[in-house]
Amino acid sequence: MAKNKLLTCLKKRNYLNTPVFERKECVKYGELFQKQGFLSDAIDFFAKAEAKEKLEELLPQVITEGDVFLFTKIYQALKRKPSTSDWEKIGEIAFKLGKWQFALKAFQAAENKERTKEIKQLLEKEGMFFSGTSDLPFLKQKTSKLGKRK
Repeated sequence: MAKNKLLTCLKKRNYLNTPVFERKECVKYGELFQKQGFLSDAIDFFAKAEAKEKLEELLPQVITEGDVFLFTKIYQALKRKPSTSDWEKIGEIAFKLGKWQFALKAFQAAENKERTKEIKQLLEKEGMFFSGTSDLPFLKQKTSKLGKRK
C-alpha cells in the first residue's frame, strides 16, 4: 500500500470484492479514507475487515453530523440494530441541522409518530417531497372498478 494514497474507484471496488485480503491492510485503507473524510468508504473497509472497534469509533461523528445513511450503514456492518434512543438522538440532531429527510427516517425507525407527523407537515409546507412513505395519494395503488378480467 502506497503511503497516504487513496485507491482509485476501480481498485477500491476490486479490493473490496476480493475474497482473500490482509486484515491489517484493509484497516489501514479504512483509516486512510477516514482521515481524508470519506467516511462511507472507510466504513466499507472496516466492515470488510470486521473491525468492529473502528466502526464503533465512527458512530459519535456520524451521530453528531446527523447522517442517518452512514449511521444505518455502520449498524448493518456491525450486524446490530440501533436502539430507539439512538434513533431519537440522531433524529433530533439531523432535524436541528436542517437534514429533514434524515430526521424523518430516524423518527420513522424510532416509531415516533408525533415527530414523524410533525416533520412530514414541515416538508409539505416547504414544498419538499418526503421519501419512504406510502400514505401519499399519488403513490397509492388504484383498484379497478371493473373487477376481475375474464
